Amino acid sequence: MLNKGDIMKAKLLFILILISGSLIFAQNYPHVSIRDLQFLPDDSLSAGRDASLHVGDTVQVTGVVVVSPLIDPTFDRRPIMWAGARWQTYLRDTNYAAVDWAGINVIQNDTSSAAQGTLMDLLDTAQVVTITGVVAEFVSTGQVGGQTQINVLTNPLTPIQFIGSKPNRGEPVEVTISELNNGLQANYLTGEKYEGMYVIIRNVITSDRSTSTTSSTPFAINDGLGNKMFIHDQSGYFTKRTHKLREWDPPLDGTTIQYIRGVIGHFSSSSSLPTRYVIRPIYPDDLLIGQSPPSITNIRRNIDLVGPNDAVTITATISDLDQGGAVTEAKVKYRVNGGDLNELVMVQGVNNLWSATVPAVGIDSALVDFYVWAKDNDGMISLNPSDTVRNKYFYLVLNRPLTIYDVQYSPFGGGFSAYNNYRVTISGVVTADTSDLQGDGNQISRRVYMQDGVGPWRGIWVGGLAADPLQRGQNVTVSGLIRESNSNTFIDSITSVVVNSSGNPLPDFVTVSTANIGTLPNGTISAEQYEGVLIKYLNVTVTDENADGNPGPNGGGNSNFGEILVADSSGINTRVELQEGNHEYHNLWIAGLDTVPGNIRVLQNSTFEELRGILFYSFGNYKLVPRKSDDFVGYVSDVNDNVPMSVNEYKLEQNYPNPFNPITTIQYNIPKEGFVQIKIFNILGQEVKTLVNMIQSPGNYKVIFDASSLSSGVYLYQINVNDFQLTKKMILMK
Repeated sequence: MLNKGDIMKAKLLFILILISGSLIFAQNYPHVSIRDLQFLPDDSLSAGRDASLHVGDTVQVTGVVVVSPLIDPTFDRRPIMWAGARWQTYLRDTNYAAVDWAGINVIQNDTSSAAQGTLMDLLDTAQVVTITGVVAEFVSTGQVGGQTQINVLTNPLTPIQFIGSKPNRGEPVEVTISELNNGLQANYLTGEKYEGMYVIIRNVITSDRSTSTTSSTPFAINDGLGNKMFIHDQSGYFTKRTHKLREWDPPLDGTTIQYIRGVIGHFSSSSSLPTRYVIRPIYPDDLLIGQSPPSITNIRRNIDLVGPNDAVTITATISDLDQGGAVTEAKVKYRVNGGDLNELVMVQGVNNLWSATVPAVGIDSALVDFYVWAKDNDGMISLNPSDTVRNKYFYLVLNRPLTIYDVQYSPFGGGFSAYNNYRVTISGVVTADTSDLQGDGNQISRRVYMQDGVGPWRGIWVGGLAADPLQRGQNVTVSGLIRESNSNTFIDSITSVVVNSSGNPLPDFVTVSTANIGTLPNGTISAEQYEGVLIKYLNVTVTDENADGNPGPNGGGNSNFGEILVADSSGINTRVELQEGNHEYHNLWIAGLDTVPGNIRVLQNSTFEELRGILFYSFGNYKLVPRKSDDFVGYVSDVNDNVPMSVNEYKLEQNYPNPFNPITTIQYNIPKEGFVQIKIFNILGQEVKTLVNMIQSPGNYKVIFDASSLSSGVYLYQINVNDFQLTKKMILMK
């Protein structure tokens, strides 16, 4: 059987023959120590500047491999530290006595067959290697604070040099949470020196447990002084996400941790949250758990739909996982309409099932919220939910039929429905069908939505194949199970769909400021209340044509997921998703989209009079998802750099194409700032649409006119700005 050494030798021989090694080693890149790459003076750190002074330099660096990029290069090529399609490892200084500025992240972005000659896939723990690469600072979108890394050089192809090996990866450096984070904020002055280093933290307590299959921070550790540090699930041994390498559950909140070992990095799950240091445990033995508090799971109420005369029995499975441990007390703590907290003693039944009954609440539309408390024989206490402010359980007391509003309503900021995992029947008008929202062709599938009025909490996603035949404008009654998928509430496992009528008008769009949505974390009420609802932004500017990277296909080698950033007069950016709807607008996420007839590329600094659609949540962000082209109103692109029009005179060009079906472009020029109006009239002189209605600076502009909703015929378009007015004809031929 081949071992790693045999594989490495064979691969290196092949590469040397293929490209005549002299081409590889001809480059004389400077050799820089890990400390020199990472070190920053105190004045930079005090100002929050943590980028390496060598960013952009191509260097050679020598260090000890802390973790193998792959489980096994021959028999199991799954990565240990998840970085998407890339390979990742960490290096530490060859001097194990170094206790600061002694670790660094190493990434190989290109792992195609042509680039595997770097030999990075053959790295193993404790090897001493020299790596050639470009120094970079990885900073998440909207974040302050990043992580210094070496991007392995693949052009020209530069193999890693194997110098030798150590007996092991060395003992971790002992640190405390307070050295790294002050509360939740990164403590740059004392923490940055540990970035990329292999460390150990002892005697802490867990909190913020998440068993979500999409969460990248499964739990946090606390030092008792108010300082907190999240665990980042980069290792496949400590995650429930798709890159998991084993079945694993995070420890219960309140669990004592004797120690946790791992590498230090920067992370924030949302651009509205501060960047902080996180620890990334690597191998299964990097976490040693001490005592655990009682486990509280499977909290249920015995009634799906609670009425004014209904007492509600709450049950939970409560057990002590410690050897010889026992649950000694359990309680349900509840309030009615935010009043005083009441306690009910729970009674233990068979199979660790505990129960208590909340008395009937004879108030229509009352809100009852509650959580479960338990204590074991060691005096350790646990709560479910652990966050009894944002994530508490609740139900509504209703003396009327259930509405979508009731199902979506989530008043505490947790984002969960009162009816999550309960069966309901609700009615509404279909606001988007599968001809509208067709998905991104990859991770987001087609979707159907319905809505039962205008305003917050009024819309919901209808999931499953049973929803596929539904069409916009149908009034439907749906029976199914309420679930939470990727932080979106939806009705699924549908048992009945009844179409009550067709051709109904859709609810009006709710005008929302981009500041209400922004980049707020999941569950934030100002954004969450519009999940699944028809909303619109007014007079927005495209502030970034690719929210995740550089402009163009695949974000210029970074990422392009078809999302743009826009802002209204509030100046607060929020996301708009272009890939999932059935329309012509795009940000060139793949090459060639701008050559398709009728397609419209959305450019930086262009504007929309209105952007409309349905609010959706995915991959850590709320985003507006337009359905069809008529959700884009009054698109104006400043084409000053591309169009040879004089800026010394007013002009209104002939639309192109003309005749058109159904989209055409109108181009105009204004030599000085003014309030611009561009309107469309039918042949009778009746106004049918306003395309532009705003103050604009001097320049050349183009605006897109989508006549999908109009019939064939002759139309007039007119510009009014300052004292200038001009009208021209165009022909719509369908």
